[in-house]
Amino acid sequence: MQLLSDNAYRSQFTVRTMDQIDELTTRQLHNLGIQTGSLINVVRFYPFHGPVVIQVDQQRIALRYRIYQQLVGGH
Repeated sequence: MQLLSDNAYRSQFTVRTMDQIDELTTRQLHNLGIQTGSLINVVRFYPFHGPVVIQVDQQRIALRYRIYQQLVGGH
């Protein structure tokens, strides 16, 4: 089992950059209200690097774990 850093499990964070995310995904995130400077609340992590449910402006959105990692500044 792989253990994750504490950084991966922050319950609230601000999106600082979206440079690591491809253009199409960035556009989709913008359409959902997620952009640089957005305050993100993490609602739920699913096991085995499954989706991460976040809340942005009273709206809950499920993201792929990889996209979540890129938003918090991970790999």
